[in-house]
Amino acid sequence: ADIGNQTPGLSFSQAFGRDTDRPVIRGLGNVLAGVQFGVESGVAIFIDGALFRGDIQSLNFDALERIEIVKGPQSALYGRNTYSGAINLITKTPGDSFTGTIRARAAEYDEYMVSGSIDIPIAPGVVAARVDGRYYEYGGQYRNSLTGRKVGQEESTNVGATLYVTPGDNFR
Repeated sequence: ADIGNQTPGLSFSQAFGRDTDRPVIRGLGNVLAGVQFGVESGVAIFIDGALFRGDIQSLNFDALERIEIVKGPQSALYGRNTYSGAINLITKTPGDSFTGTIRARAAEYDEYMVSGSIDIPIAPGVVAARVDGRYYEYGGQYRNSLTGRKVGQEESTNVGATLYVTPGDNFR
């Protein structure tokens, strides 16, 4: 939602929770995307140029270097379901020094998040690796008056790894 608030012509809507993200670029979208089987949004989401079919809210945004939003029809470059645009999430490149980060958050309604990453130089300047992960849990905000159970609970685990090889100046 924050990305949509800072990008003209982009908005996000949801039908039922995180797994029904519906990005809309310039008003072109499909209201049945994520709700009816087989119906997809007019905006495709990519991670480092590879198509991503999951919900982007479960991703580890600490692992991202930047987000590219391409508006307008992009079928020639990105393939189908990009008639209104494409969102490409670019992950961070592993560094040449051994570094790591860890973050944690606790909030009301039993919301917990832990994320971390580590950069591992294997052959400095030639081969490096990065491993990152995120665990998120939300206990739910409302209670079903009939069953007494909480509504809106979410939990996700995300793990990613990157192997970055640069054998020459013109190849990576």
